[in-house]
Amino acid sequence: MNQEERARLEERQRQKKIRERRRKKQVRRQKMLLAGIIMIIVIITAGVNIVKNNRKKAEQAAVTKAKQEKLAKQKQEELEKENTLSMIAVGDNLYHDAILEEGKTDSGAWNFDFLYQNVKKEIEEADLSAVNQETVFVNNHDEVAGYPEFASPLEGGDALIKAGFNIVTQASNHAYDKGKAGILNSVTFWRTSHPNVTLLGIHKDQQDEERNRIQVVEKKNFKIAMMNYTFGLNEATPLPEDESYSIDVFDEEQVAKDIETAKSESDVVIVFLHTGVEDTTDIDEDTENRIDFLASQGVDITICSHPHVIRAFGMKERADGGQMLVYYSLGNFVSTQEAIPELLEGMAKFTLKKDLDTGKVTVSDYSMQPLVMHYDTGKTNCAVYKLSDYTEELAKAHGIHEYSEEEFTLESIQEFFAPFLTPQTFASGSQKNSD
Repeated sequence: MNQEERARLEERQRQKKIRERRRKKQVRRQKMLLAGIIMIIVIITAGVNIVKNNRKKAEQAAVTKAKQEKLAKQKQEELEKENTLSMIAVGDNLYHDAILEEGKTDSGAWNFDFLYQNVKKEIEEADLSAVNQETVFVNNHDEVAGYPEFASPLEGGDALIKAGFNIVTQASNHAYDKGKAGILNSVTFWRTSHPNVTLLGIHKDQQDEERNRIQVVEKKNFKIAMMNYTFGLNEATPLPEDESYSIDVFDEEQVAKDIETAKSESDVVIVFLHTGVEDTTDIDEDTENRIDFLASQGVDITICSHPHVIRAFGMKERADGGQMLVYYSLGNFVSTQEAIPELLEGMAKFTLKKDLDTGKVTVSDYSMQPLVMHYDTGKTNCAVYKLSDYTEELAKAHGIHEYSEEEFTLESIQEFFAPFLTPQTFASGSQKNSD
């Protein structure tokens, strides 16, 4: 090999090495580029995953927070629900002869459910529903009687419970119409047939009177003490002194003691008071004095019966700076009386609320819903209606047209109710001190 050939060989070898170095350098660059790309992909993927995870965590946190807020809201609503109590009350449940006839059936199984069907929904929906059962019960159909010395069939009591009532007051001027037997029949009926009903105002013996003169009803988160008194009895049926335990008659000294005990055992004190001059919408002096006395003792709510017509309602100022909700009369509930005002009646509706922090109970709202006692000609088809459901056709068909020449139309009924449906504020009267 000559020198020229050797030089060409060396040059080829040198070029080869240069190409190899370039190739190796290129491979390294490609590897580095690939590694960089992979690294970028890894970083991007990691970033995407982090974003996804963060988003997922945020979504989970949002879901968790929403669940917690929902649970907290539900818990708050449940607390508020347990600390809110609705109550209704109606007036005198009075079975005259025509109503007794309406309830009779050919099978002998009397039934009076028809009287209450149109107001059953309101009665059932309230947490507590009270009715003044004006008359005592007898066990035998042959002994039932209407005016003047009433005796009602047991089926009438059954109908009240089916309608949804769970509080029954029986201290009225008619409570001794059938003597001791009427009291015993009535107490036994309620305690045996409807033991879950809160019965107020009458007692079978001295021990019963001592135990049940004050009834504390525990409902939701409330403890409500209830009492029921009548101004007295009819002159024809006086209460023997040795049976004074039978009926809770209004006596200031005893009432003051009862209220003091009731306040120590409850959140709210309610008195059902049978009082007033019959057939007048004006508030009589004796009733006002009794209301003043109850207010002076710190009673929270007083619901009156007996006048057979509606009267004003609203808040009564108390000497202690508080207020007492008072319904001076709700009128009749069921009857077949023959004067227009005796057929236009009210349903007391109010709500109690307990403060979640202090436990203080207040009356948050209160009203009187107007009702109409209907019967057709001949005093048939007897039933209570809400005024909102009453029609001109029913007004025209009402049997009252047989007994009264006064206008009885839907418009005249509405006009009658108008002044009674707005609550009033009653000033503190000549309140007496129990000291």
